Amino acid sequence: MKQNTIERKEQKRPKRGYGLDKYYEEERIEREKKEAKNKKKKIKKRIFLCLKILIALIILGIIGIFLFFKTSLFQKYKEIWVQTAMTTMNHQYLATWFLSDEEIAEIMKSLEVENNENSNSENIVVEKPKEEKKITVEKITGKGYVGYVMTVPDATKVKLVDGRQKRKRFKTK
Repeated sequence: MKQNTIERKEQKRPKRGYGLDKYYEEERIEREKKEAKNKKKKIKKRIFLCLKILIALIILGIIGIFLFFKTSLFQKYKEIWVQTAMTTMNHQYLATWFLSDEEIAEIMKSLEVENNENSNSENIVVEKPKEEKKITVEKITGKGYVGYVMTVPDATKVKLVDGRQKRKRFKTK
């Protein structure tokens, strides 16, 4: 196959003289036309690929919305979605676009907190833990470090002092 095209080119090519420049010019023009056609084909292929990807993403989005709102696979997340959308003033459309008013009312009702007026909160006693007034220092170690943690129960007794400044003294109140 290659030999045939080479032979044809040699037959078209003039042997000597002024016709040689004309031959090379015609060859260059043909090559530029082929490159322009190839460039157009590449652009068409890229546009077609982008359209394919865009259509696939749209289809996946529609399927995802259907699975999210019309099945029970994501029930917990659907409840969070509806509660968040319905408790805001401006974005309630996010719930009403995909769900009916009955579904929204059912979800909001299931998320309500019941107030039991018969509860006796006077009997509830909260014990405060006894505070230790002891300063503790604990050594902590891990992979690549060693350190100390100091727990101070009264933070008002902590003062920051720069050890590099030996001559200056701080005054206590």
